[in-house]
Amino acid sequence: MIQFRQKQFTEYDAMKTLYERILRRTGGDKNKRFKIITSSQLIPILKGNNVVIEKFTISTSMFGREKYRMYIKIGAKAKLPDEVRLPSFKEYDDKLGDLSIEIGGGIFGQDKNFSEILLQKEFKKGGGNNGPKPLISPKYSNKIWLNRKIQEVLGEAIEYSKTQRSLVLEFKTVDDAIDALNYLPFGLNYQIYLLDA
Repeated sequence: MIQFRQKQFTEYDAMKTLYERILRRTGGDKNKRFKIITSSQLIPILKGNNVVIEKFTISTSMFGREKYRMYIKIGAKAKLPDEVRLPSFKEYDDKLGDLSIEIGGGIFGQDKNFSEILLQKEFKKGGGNNGPKPLISPKYSNKIWLNRKIQEVLGEAIEYSKTQRSLVLEFKTVDDAIDALNYLPFGLNYQIYLLDA
């Protein structure tokens, strides 16, 4: 029996991956980075118009696909929507396949005697009853690519609680998780923090 080994990621590994990707994308600009807070700072931060990324995890399925989850706490002064839905932001072409078309034809001699002569020659060569060969045989071929447009949401809200002021989002890539932070529906001018637990 074949046994598949899953790669295990700790919460530290996952959070480090997220933070390093943010650093890379901001080019080291401190003004564009999210502030890091400790557990002792969490309660005062959550009293304001703030959003805290408490945890970031990576899980691997049996087929080797990684999924990324972001656990978010929403501050007391941040606006809470009735539901959280991220926009359709990713759009790409999905190749379904290709189709080749070839059209051929022939122009035969106008003189019936000429066609009969060609036919008799074919019989003498043992060619069977295939008929005369065309004088001109043009061919036209074309290849058609079959694509469809795919639109994907940046991520999916798998848990959302207004009373707990908590949200869990799931993504296919780390970059999707970072992009989604620009579209969180918690009002205006809220600050985003990373919890160093």
